[in-house]
Amino acid sequence: MTWGSESNRERPVVVGVRFDQGMLAQLHKVHKRFVLTQPNGVRARLRQCDLSGLDFSCMHFADAEMSGCNFGGANLRKAVFRRADIFCANFDNADLSECDFARADLRGARFDRANLTDTLLPGADLREGVILAEKMALDERNGSQFSSALLRGTNMAGSRLKLANFSRAILEGANFADADLRGARFHGAALVDVNLRGARLLGADLRAALLRGRGLDHVRLGGAYVNRPALPPRALEHHVAEHARWVSSGGTEGRRADLAGHDLMGSDLSGANLAAAKLDVSLLVAARLRGTLLIAAKLANANLYGADLRGADLRGADLRNANLREARLDGVKIGELPGTRLATVLPIETELPLTRHRLDR
Repeated sequence: MTWGSESNRERPVVVGVRFDQGMLAQLHKVHKRFVLTQPNGVRARLRQCDLSGLDFSCMHFADAEMSGCNFGGANLRKAVFRRADIFCANFDNADLSECDFARADLRGARFDRANLTDTLLPGADLREGVILAEKMALDERNGSQFSSALLRGTNMAGSRLKLANFSRAILEGANFADADLRGARFHGAALVDVNLRGARLLGADLRAALLRGRGLDHVRLGGAYVNRPALPPRALEHHVAEHARWVSSGGTEGRRADLAGHDLMGSDLSGANLAAAKLDVSLLVAARLRGTLLIAAKLANANLYGADLRGADLRGADLRNANLREARLDGVKIGELPGTRLATVLPIETELPLTRHRLDR
């Protein structure tokens, strides 16, 4: 495939091609000439091409068009994509540290499990977008995806992030000043020393998110969904006791525990009977749940970061999209609940951080 030309005129869009490293190097060579307005420069114009696993480190693709392309697992460290059109691209598992996406069109892009340490995204458009067959269109239901991504020192000041999904992401020292975060989701995320000054947070879902550090003290969270306040120890004990009565009586006495959306961080619920309890989108960071009976419990989107679940019974429990990073899971029971059709629902395997602990059936 030949990229050079005798002029800087536009070339047709390359569609659906799998690139290797040599082809990428040639593409970069002629695009850089285009950026520098040198002879034989050609603007890179790709659509739905496979660029996965390639090394883009320090390459310069400002003003390029790479919409719908797959950058999965690629090394884009210190690469430049200023003002580039990268609509609906896939950056899952990619290294984007120190990459420059200032004012880039990244609508509908995916960054699940990507490393965005010190990445520059000021003024970038990260709103909703979707590819339908060979066409690209706006999707008013889903924004860009950052599930389980690392955003340490990431600059998103002034970025358009409406409906973006940051579930289970680590956001440490990230800058969202004046960003549009309306309807964004942060279930199970850790926001530490994050700058949210001037950010638009109407409808943002911060339930089960850990909010700590500088930059959050004076942020107005009005209009955002946040965790219900922490319960005093005696009130929590009362809920647990009433729930145990409800379980043992078959629902005729006591009351089912509804702790959904509550701040339960660091709570000691070891050995408690919380079978079928409602704990969706609850904040259970560093909670002690050793030997706790959680059969058929509702834990979808809960934040169990660093929780001690050793020996807990999770048969039939719903942990869909829960954050289990650094959780202690030795000896937990999972699987089908005898006499029912219920089985444990875990976060999808690619997002489940169990490199050091094993789930025993």
